[in-house]
Amino acid sequence: MTPKPNYLGAFLKHPTNLTALLAAGCAAIFASLPMGWAGLGLVGVVALGTEALAALAIPSLPSFRNWVDREEHRQARDQRQARLMAELNTYGDKNGLATYRHMCSRVQALYQTAGDVRTTLTRQDVEKLEDLTVDYLGLCVVHLSLRQRKDGASEEVLARRIAEIQAQLQNTQLPEDEARQLRSAMAQYTESMQRSRRLAVRRSALEATLISMPDKMEEVYQLVITSPYSSEMGSKLEDSLARLRIAEEVAAEFELPGALDFEPMPTGNAASRATTATKPQARALKA
Repeated sequence: MTPKPNYLGAFLKHPTNLTALLAAGCAAIFASLPMGWAGLGLVGVVALGTEALAALAIPSLPSFRNWVDREEHRQARDQRQARLMAELNTYGDKNGLATYRHMCSRVQALYQTAGDVRTTLTRQDVEKLEDLTVDYLGLCVVHLSLRQRKDGASEEVLARRIAEIQAQLQNTQLPEDEARQLRSAMAQYTESMQRSRRLAVRRSALEATLISMPDKMEEVYQLVITSPYSSEMGSKLEDSLARLRIAEEVAAEFELPGALDFEPMPTGNAASRATTATKPQARALKA
């Protein structure tokens, strides 16, 4: 659960409040020149009283709270962006970074359009698009991670190891404890193969999203640039944003367990007593 923002702390740290306190300090110093400590105390009491009243009223204002919420959201987005870009640089994904920068240039152009008082486009609408650009970075990181996972483990490797275990289990002289360990290993390999197949389907959906998302962002940009003063801008933009929100849904599909971990193949007596056997179940799994 996201912690509630500290609105009072945000007010005390706000640049306008700090500037007012600095101005009050300067006024107190100038008042002390002709009036001495009395002038200093008078200005200090007025300043502290005004500060106390403002601290009671301003943090409760809806407009101020909305500003604080947007600022915290922006800071969280910037932190996530920096972390994801560092990961992409580690992977060396220049294409993903280039596409992201192009999307950011479109967002900055839309911010300029939103500053025009004649358009119905708002900064809140553009901020939603900026959030989606960071979602794109996250999907790029997930895609690269899955690609490494795919390179490290294939269905052929899993099927071969399952077949080797099945061959060992057909040995009637196999001790019960070793047979139990082999059956446990085969169950894990089978589960890994099923997980790999599910991820292959989801990986295809992710790749399609990575291709279509920049195009949909470009569609929104063209929509705004060609008719920035349209009265129907809000509804059209909302339709486009609804299509872009698929990124969040696709990202949720990949909240799965960690990488496929393979146990070493059994050695010793179990391996030495392995016999040659047919592999019908392995071929069925590969089908």
